[in-house]
Amino acid sequence: MELAFERLIKFDLVEELEKSLLEAAKSLVLIDFLNTMQGIQSVDRFIKDFPSFPGSTDKIIRSELISAVGATLAIEGTRLAAEEIEESFRKADLNERLRRSEQEAQNSRQVYKFLVELVNKHDGKFVYSEQIVKQIHNYFTQNMNYMGNIPGEYRGEFTTTFGEPRREGLCRNRAEVETAMANFVDWLNQTGSGLLSGNMILKAIMAHYYLTEIHPFGDGNGRTARALEALVLCVHGMNSYCFWSLANFWSTYRDEYIAHLGNIRATCDPLDFAVWGMKGYLDEIRRVKGLVLRKVKQLMLMDYARYLLRNKNRQEIKINQRIINVLELLVRSKPMRLDQFQASVPVVALYSNISPATKSRDFAKMRQLGLIKVSQKGTTLATRSHLIEPNFQILEQLRY
Repeated sequence: MELAFERLIKFDLVEELEKSLLEAAKSLVLIDFLNTMQGIQSVDRFIKDFPSFPGSTDKIIRSELISAVGATLAIEGTRLAAEEIEESFRKADLNERLRRSEQEAQNSRQVYKFLVELVNKHDGKFVYSEQIVKQIHNYFTQNMNYMGNIPGEYRGEFTTTFGEPRREGLCRNRAEVETAMANFVDWLNQTGSGLLSGNMILKAIMAHYYLTEIHPFGDGNGRTARALEALVLCVHGMNSYCFWSLANFWSTYRDEYIAHLGNIRATCDPLDFAVWGMKGYLDEIRRVKGLVLRKVKQLMLMDYARYLLRNKNRQEIKINQRIINVLELLVRSKPMRLDQFQASVPVVALYSNISPATKSRDFAKMRQLGLIKVSQKGTTLATRSHLIEPNFQILEQLRY
């Protein structure tokens, strides 16, 4: 049975599903749900247990923010590279004039800042409100001239169309939008007790779906829905790296994402979408876990190098402070061509008064000690080059 306005405003799709969980057709999906949730809890606990501190892991958080901003805009058709998003932030900080796409990126940044501040300052049980949803929308669409849209205000007396293929909104006028939003916020503030209805990640995904279906604003509904999803995850304690990460997954699989949203309308069954979304979230936080582990390895490799420096009188191969400085530059970089790294401004500055022979010996020592890896890329003379990167594998062999 297709979803209609009268059913939408009950916000009970998950609760009704729970009544049929033991049916054979649902049992495999249920097992999938439980396994996925177990994986999410395990990875989330690992990330939370790793300390976040300025100048280190906050770079991961900023990178994830930029990625989420780019992803949520890409779903709507605005594609910006990470460097362009960084530039829009820089220009906004200096009050420079922004292009349209840059303003959209800066607006998205303001939304995520608002979400973090909102959660950090609340005391006790978090209470959702229509005003919070309106404020999210206001930040997303301020200083933009979207047709038929007023930032932070529900749409007027017109029937909206959205999705691919286009379909009419279930809320046909302002009064139905207001009724749906009042009921929606009531649902948001309820705590379910069932296996599905009590799961906060699933609640976040359903909040996202329901708001896209209500489509309360003239424009910016998808971005607002995905930000509300992030807010629910943040409120319920998902770690500070990942609460907005689902935007990356939805963007990567945009066509499937849009198809799933349309399928819920057609079937009133959100379980496949919810479990698929949870798997996507698990993939995203595993990726972030990899970034955190890389940070741990960077710290450990530098600690090992400093150990070698402190104990150089006992070592056959003696290192120096220059090697420590080179390694610090390298662990902050992606793998790059050896000649490009050696010609970079910081490395040239380190060896400005040092002979080429001494420089070669330093790099040879790093290779002999297993601090770096230099590998060949390309098979022909024209394409052949050497890549340099930190050798984190040495950490698995250390006993000191």
